[in-house]
Amino acid sequence: MEATIDQRRRGVTGGRWCKEGIVDGGQTCWMRGSSTISPTPSSLNEESWSKKQHPSAVFFFLGGLIFLLSLLILLFIFWKYIKESQLRKSGKPENSCKDYFSGELKTITYFKFQTLKKATKNFHESNFLGKGGFGPVYLGKLQDGRLVAIKKLSLEKSQQGDEEFLAEVKMITSIQHKNLVRLLGCCSEGPQRLLVYEYMKNKSLDLIIYGESEHYLNWSTRFQIILGIARGLQYLHEDSHMRIVHRDIKASNILLDAKFQPRIGDFGLAKFFPEEQAYLSTAFAGTLGYTAPEYAIKGELSEKADIYSFGVLVLEIISCRQHTDLTLPSEMQYLPEYAWKLYARSKMVDLIDPRMRNGGFVEKDVMQTIHVALLCLQPQANVRPPMSEIVAILTWKGKMVKAPMKPAFFDGKCRVKDENVSWEAISDNYPSPLESRSYNLIQPPNSREFRVN
Repeated sequence: MEATIDQRRRGVTGGRWCKEGIVDGGQTCWMRGSSTISPTPSSLNEESWSKKQHPSAVFFFLGGLIFLLSLLILLFIFWKYIKESQLRKSGKPENSCKDYFSGELKTITYFKFQTLKKATKNFHESNFLGKGGFGPVYLGKLQDGRLVAIKKLSLEKSQQGDEEFLAEVKMITSIQHKNLVRLLGCCSEGPQRLLVYEYMKNKSLDLIIYGESEHYLNWSTRFQIILGIARGLQYLHEDSHMRIVHRDIKASNILLDAKFQPRIGDFGLAKFFPEEQAYLSTAFAGTLGYTAPEYAIKGELSEKADIYSFGVLVLEIISCRQHTDLTLPSEMQYLPEYAWKLYARSKMVDLIDPRMRNGGFVEKDVMQTIHVALLCLQPQANVRPPMSEIVAILTWKGKMVKAPMKPAFFDGKCRVKDENVSWEAISDNYPSPLESRSYNLIQPPNSREFRVN
């Protein structure tokens, strides 16, 4: 009997799971078969501590994770702030030309800088084509075999910057004409600003007419260039959906394709012009020697400033010399002044490139073209004919019934050539270019209809 009680206390049950709620000295026993499992106080304490610590560990882990994420966000914001501050100080926008125009320019390609660097062999001097106000221009060959002209902005030396770069991209992609250069793409990556144009086989006009090329242009080719430039300017001033003043018409900004068809390039200084506004008051920008007097003196810009520059350029093309050449005798140094003296003496034939006389030309056509150039150089902006009338005269669709006025002459430093006339007196004689009046032309005083052989 005592043995049976003892067995019950030990939990012996003949091989069945059982739980006997016998308290022996305050201890509860669980029994399986003939074995008794009695948890000790230490194991109970560990289990209770583990249950209590589990929620605390999860809370600690989540808190650390949130803290880490907050720290990363703060670091990112701080980094962006520092970067933007540095960009503002350096004057270099972070956005590319693609970002700036929000992808609205569908007609051009956005090139990577490494692509253009490879195309020009790291802008090697053997690929150098020329240099303008924007920066150097290099010949490049793209992976598809296309030849392109890549114009690279010189941030340190150039007078133009990001504003002009973006203006040129926006301007030239908004207009299309056969006598305007075509922009193929741009690159705005980090500090690099580049423009990619179609390649013009015969490069720029200045290389030919200033004697730096072996090319000789006969009168037919020269007239083709003059008329093409006039039609390009007519489109900008009158036929485009926007009224545009180029502001930098000169020989180096006229590009020639394989057939010597001209393309006006470099729109970095161009201005959109409100239709109802006669002129813009703005700081001078352009090239001395091609500058209209009202723009140089008063800062009054209109399309008549382009017309004045066109007149200087026409004289350069016909005479095959620069507008200013201090190596020549004093009366020949400044081309507009020299042309006017020859006009007054009825000796305009002397202005023509001597090589062209040997090739033959129709003097009537050349005299009329010189006459048009002098009309473009008139000191008062409102009496210069518009480009549409100039094109009509050049193509013999307009009559000539008016003689030009004497131009104002400037030296190479944009000073009045006549020492007896002051800046103030000349400025008073230049009215604002309010409304252009249409004029027909008279025949030049020495024009004769004959062919020179």
